[in-house]
Amino acid sequence: MNEEHSSEPKKEIKRIDAKYISHEIQHLLHFDKGFPFTFKELLIRPGKAVREYLRENREKYVKPIVFLVFSAVIYTLIIHFLHIEISIFNIKGFGKTSEWQSNLDTDAVNNWIDSHLSYSAMLIGFFMAFWTKIFFYKKGYNLFEIFVLLSYIFGVFFIFLLFFLIPAKFINLLIIAQVGAYLGQFYVVFAIGQFFGERKIINYIKGFICFFLGILTYKYSLVLLAYLIHLFK
Repeated sequence: MNEEHSSEPKKEIKRIDAKYISHEIQHLLHFDKGFPFTFKELLIRPGKAVREYLRENREKYVKPIVFLVFSAVIYTLIIHFLHIEISIFNIKGFGKTSEWQSNLDTDAVNNWIDSHLSYSAMLIGFFMAFWTKIFFYKKGYNLFEIFVLLSYIFGVFFIFLLFFLIPAKFINLLIIAQVGAYLGQFYVVFAIGQFFGERKIINYIKGFICFFLGILTYKYSLVLLAYLIHLFK
């Protein structure tokens, strides 16, 4: 029996070039609407936008992890390109002021944190999601849904902070960066409170407590890690 061979012409595969890569990135984030739309909605109505993503329509929003990672990459590239020195999410300051803190290998931890901001934000998100689940347990959201909320929040936080860091760099005024950092933290608390019900003040108070406890447990987990690294060395 003779084998039958397909007579269909082979499809030409185009070479990968800059245009191809640009198209793939735009397709991933669908820049025609997705990323700018997601950022805008999360900036002006974060809680409502995430509720819409979870319950109603997920097509028009960039996926939460993609949004967080891409925002962190933009943030990292810009601060490195402009040589902006800023410490967020790390434990700089520990290991310098007392005898017990001298037993911490903070450099190893801080170097990793500064090089992997998106992972660091995810770690904070897990800690904060844990506390948020406890304080808002009656709302019925699971940890993964809360983590989606926090991924979006920290993605906005990175881009939002750039709007203050860049002017602060060019006019050499540190106070602008500090104002941006405080406003960014206020945004996180506001977004959590709005997500669980924008009309109740208690939700914003709980949001602040979850933010504070999340940061606290994250920081001291890093301190413990720094101690273990020093111990094993």
